[in-house]
Amino acid sequence: RALQRHFVVHIGGTNTGKTYAGFQRLIRAETGVYLAPLRLLALEAQETLLDYGVNCSLTTGEEEDVRPGDTHVAATAEKLDMKRHFDVAVIDECQMIADRERGYAWTRAILGVLAEEVHLCAAPEAKSLLLRLIRSCGDTFEVIEHKRKTPLICMNRVVDYLDIQPGDALITFSKVGVLSVAEDLRMHGKEPAIIYGALPYATRRKQVEGFLNHERQYVVSTDAIGMGLNLPIRRIIFMDTSKFDGRERRPLKPEEVQQIAGRAGRYGIYDKGYVGATENLSHIQTCMETVVPPLTYAVAGFSDLVLMVDFDLLEVLEVWNRMPTVEPYHKLDITRYITIISQMRERGFHFPKEQELAAANIPFDETDDELIMLFYRFLRAYMNGTEPEQPVLQEKKTAYTLPELELYYRKLDLYFSFCKAFSCPVDSDALRDEREKTADLINMILLHNLKNNIR
Repeated sequence: RALQRHFVVHIGGTNTGKTYAGFQRLIRAETGVYLAPLRLLALEAQETLLDYGVNCSLTTGEEEDVRPGDTHVAATAEKLDMKRHFDVAVIDECQMIADRERGYAWTRAILGVLAEEVHLCAAPEAKSLLLRLIRSCGDTFEVIEHKRKTPLICMNRVVDYLDIQPGDALITFSKVGVLSVAEDLRMHGKEPAIIYGALPYATRRKQVEGFLNHERQYVVSTDAIGMGLNLPIRRIIFMDTSKFDGRERRPLKPEEVQQIAGRAGRYGIYDKGYVGATENLSHIQTCMETVVPPLTYAVAGFSDLVLMVDFDLLEVLEVWNRMPTVEPYHKLDITRYITIISQMRERGFHFPKEQELAAANIPFDETDDELIMLFYRFLRAYMNGTEPEQPVLQEKKTAYTLPELELYYRKLDLYFSFCKAFSCPVDSDALRDEREKTADLINMILLHNLKNNIR
């Protein structure tokens, strides 16, 4: 609070230029940080800044590229260095502040980033909540409203997905759905670019480049397309109007539809954008016409101060979990932290609480049997005083399948994240080469061999 900060709050829907405006200020700053919701966007930001001659490092949960003498950093929101001072900070997609799993990272960044000038880019429903947080800090602010430069039109008839036109993006909400639709299109002579959340960045970049270079005229994607991917799309066509959100299958929310639909009608390429559906068009129309209600709370996580309390870490976390919160904050669900630390202890892993917390912070899918066993293998090696070994793709006589390669890529991510958390040395060149090789193999499957990999 000793630092007087000035906030510039950029408010607007998808494709309104709000992030672009903040980014232009970041390019001119002597020092700066860009915080993104996805590592894909952090990587794109780093590449853009480097193209402008700005010395920019990268840090995400799975990758790091620290450049000597850097003036700027592009990072995922969770990886903000709270002790480093910047002239300008740009925090993207700030409506994520209410996300039940990741919102704490935006709350932490907005309340604590050390920068005199902070640009917040957010959807309209986040405006009042963001201003409330800024006022609570005693900082100054200004608000800039951004409007779409190309109209977005909701279609009045359903679309047969096999009759798609160049520049169309088909949206379905599962990897299997994306691969199945892409294969159907290929059977009818239409080569699409493929985008879904589990794709390695390098593979996704190759798919995007194929669309940008007109090698593929269509896109088939999950909602991964909705967060920051600025592609020259003319029409967004929803193939599903419901999704599984990790807990239940439910209808799409208006804010989800609007976020994805806003990708249509890229300014400077199309005069208009269109949104439609292959079924249940009325739901899409209703969502597009609905005013999204303002966000009412920000998710708050626990700080490193829990390590300073002279009690067992699990006890401290469980007490924190029971403590009441004050408006407008809701607490982060820390069940995952408690579960991982408990399971570590049950398996005989006893570490200082700083390392227990670091282990629980490692981003990986602990419900995947192979990943959790690899995590335990790394813990065992570290506890025995040996360095964790980089995973190796086992040789086989038949071709690797898409699930096998994607799992292997996630193992490489886990290896890097573990080594960073426990300060173990990493052969960065060898790891980068292995990631690129795996990403290329996945891309070859997406280009040539989808039929045998849909499951």
